[in-house]
Amino acid sequence: MSLNGKYVLESHENYNEFLQALGMSKVEVVNEDMVTDIYQGAYYRIAKFMGGDVLTNTFMPGKEAELEDLDGTTFMTTVNLEGGKIKIQFPKYVYTAEVSGDKLIEINSFPDGVTNKMVSRKLLD
Repeated sequence: MSLNGKYVLESHENYNEFLQALGMSKVEVVNEDMVTDIYQGAYYRIAKFMGGDVLTNTFMPGKEAELEDLDGTTFMTTVNLEGGKIKIQFPKYVYTAEVSGDKLIEINSFPDGVTNKMVSRKLLD
């Protein structure tokens, strides 16, 4: 299924706990202002708009790429596609994203059990 599109946040679970586990001192409230824009073509681009901040990562599945974490840390990793899901091993946690109907489901999981889930609905073009 194509991941292309813009998605606006509808609901989230444990986002502040996720940021705290990441070690971010500034914990922000997540709201409907969070938009995720995904481009899927010869390469993938995931841009997350959070208030005035934008985090953009570009990669080709199966190839090593330099990505950036929410705290600004850059790292090298290989992004994989598994069963229609994007799977990224960040330095401290695993991120997965998949589309189900008109919903984008993103999950961030730390090995110690802290898990954040965000569900966003696709915006009409």
